[in-house]
Amino acid sequence: MATIQIKRRTTAGTGPLIGTVGTIKAGEPQVDFNGEHLYIAKADKVGSVGTPLADSDYLKIPAIAKVDTQIDTKITALGLGTAATKNTGTGNGNIPILDSSGKLADSVIPKVALTNTFVVASQTAMLALTTAQEGDVAVRTDLNKTFILKTTGYATLANWQELLTPTDSVSSVNGSTGTVTITLAGLGGVPTTTYDTHVSSNLHLTGTQLSILANVLNTRLWDCSGAEVLATQALFDAAVISDAIKIYQYVDTNYTPSVVKYSLGIDTSKVLQPSSIIDGGTY
Repeated sequence: MATIQIKRRTTAGTGPLIGTVGTIKAGEPQVDFNGEHLYIAKADKVGSVGTPLADSDYLKIPAIAKVDTQIDTKITALGLGTAATKNTGTGNGNIPILDSSGKLADSVIPKVALTNTFVVASQTAMLALTTAQEGDVAVRTDLNKTFILKTTGYATLANWQELLTPTDSVSSVNGSTGTVTITLAGLGGVPTTTYDTHVSSNLHLTGTQLSILANVLNTRLWDCSGAEVLATQALFDAAVISDAIKIYQYVDTNYTPSVVKYSLGIDTSKVLQPSSIIDGGTY
């Protein structure tokens, strides 16, 4: 595979390419093995006396050892608490800790009630659910309906809200109700046997038509997420590599009429190859 080498500092000095001589490109990487940093140029720039290249022209990415040292220095300077920048406790801005049961204290987070479901046979039974709390559900088998306790007070009927169900169910199919079995004849169509005989027969096609269908090949070029369809020839010409594809035309006279054949290939000078080397050089 191709080898790509980014621009790297020589053994002399540390830091990126700076000063009044040199050119950088936006996104161009430079590596400094002595100072253990990677530098990425922020924008295109040509060094000159009036506008020299400087450290501020680069994004600086330090090595792991450098990062660890910087983090340790920052932590010491900030005087961080036991949990990053916050101390433990239950006061404003503190981080609470778990109790001996592995839970937060009720003073930190209120208890959360789980929704329970009760199956009852009557209104009287529903209003007698002494353990029902707000959010609990009662399934009434006498009505085939479900109610939810919308506010505290299980014994008050007005506190129970019926959960509505859709009313757009199918009432009939082609005039039939109940358990309906759909058939072609029931929908006014031909009998199933007639339909099956027709779809499995080729009597409605001629021999010529059958031969044509049997030899038809559907060949297409599809655009997909890996391709882009351009609107004009000018846009296409501007977006492709000039002379990158080589074409050889060959007329084969062994056929009547003669067959024109094309051989296509990619110009080796336009693409990277396994032996290619892209070297950014030194600075």
